[in-house]
Amino acid sequence: MDFLRPDLQERLMKEHFEFRKLMEEHKSADSRLGDLQKKPSLSAKETLEEVELKKIKLRAKERIYRIVQEASKRAEQ
Repeated sequence: MDFLRPDLQERLMKEHFEFRKLMEEHKSADSRLGDLQKKPSLSAKETLEEVELKKIKLRAKERIYRIVQEASKRAEQ
């Protein structure tokens, strides 16, 4: 995630439970997607799983972005 500075990510991982949970969720979904994308073809069930994993990643990334924005605003004050 190019919008996430390493120092801020480290601080939020320590201090913000939701942020940490979302990062783990995003990483897990990304890992499973990688597994699915290595397959030459997907079953119908795997195709649905792929779509759902992409949605999970996007929702997590959007919420992570909002948390980072809020943390950055607080840091400026």
